[in-house]
Amino acid sequence: TVLGIAIDHYGPVALCVLGGMLQGAGLLLMGVGNGDPSTTADTLFFAFVMSGIGGTALVLQSLKLAFIVAPRHFALVMATANLRSYAVLCFLLSMCLAASWHGAPSARLSAANRKESAAATSEADGLCPRLHGLTVRQQLPTIEFAFAVTFMVTQVFRSSAYLGVIKYLLQGLGDDENVYMQILTISLPASPLLVYLFDMSLKKGGFAFTFFAVLLLGLTWNITMLLPSLPLQALGFAAFTNFRGLLFASFFTFVGHSFGNRTFGRINALLWFCTGILSLLVHPCVEISKQWTRDLVAMNIFMLALCLACTM
Repeated sequence: TVLGIAIDHYGPVALCVLGGMLQGAGLLLMGVGNGDPSTTADTLFFAFVMSGIGGTALVLQSLKLAFIVAPRHFALVMATANLRSYAVLCFLLSMCLAASWHGAPSARLSAANRKESAAATSEADGLCPRLHGLTVRQQLPTIEFAFAVTFMVTQVFRSSAYLGVIKYLLQGLGDDENVYMQILTISLPASPLLVYLFDMSLKKGGFAFTFFAVLLLGLTWNITMLLPSLPLQALGFAAFTNFRGLLFASFFTFVGHSFGNRTFGRINALLWFCTGILSLLVHPCVEISKQWTRDLVAMNIFMLALCLACTM
């Protein structure tokens, strides 16, 4: 939330430098530190915190690129801006990124801000989305923000819940050696292989088609969770991997397109704050499910209901 506000005020250069330093240092600590859960000064704890903050800063600054490239590449940038680098390489590349924002790119970003401001006070440009150039307070009581909150909160909750319960589900189906869990772990980073399809979905099908595709993928992995078959869970893995990739690609594209560059960071900050708070309810919901049905069936049905509700 803080970084989302910061990028609107200080721009991508500051966040790139901060992100590179924290992410690089965090990954370095993971490699050289020894974890000790018995103490609050656990080096791995600090490493994960630093890497998490740094990674978030790097993702946010990379999303700003979409506002200075040709409009036809907007969706492509949003779809590919969710990748990570490692340790020293990450740090060096981040410093190079920070340097690359100086000069013409920063000037073009400022020009985009001025264009949005002018569009908010003039009716001359009918091609500009209606919320561009408005203040955050003016953008909040809109159907676009209501949709973004509802869709993102419910779908990220479902995504977090899946990652939280899938191990126990697989063990209950007989995956005692964690073979299927390893398959899922390997498949999770595979969604960038379909970035071109994500881009084409947003370009050709638009938001309505793409969000429907997200829900269809979500429906697929949710139904497989209700089926007592280990092999079928592999189908769920494939659907979930692409569900997450397309969800974030379409969401960032929608926010950028609907709200514009000037408030992009702050709108994202508010949305992720709501999403984070609701995601904390995953564990209590799992415990309630275990009390009601002695397994995860009730939780799976609840997640399915959230998916179906968004299709209405």
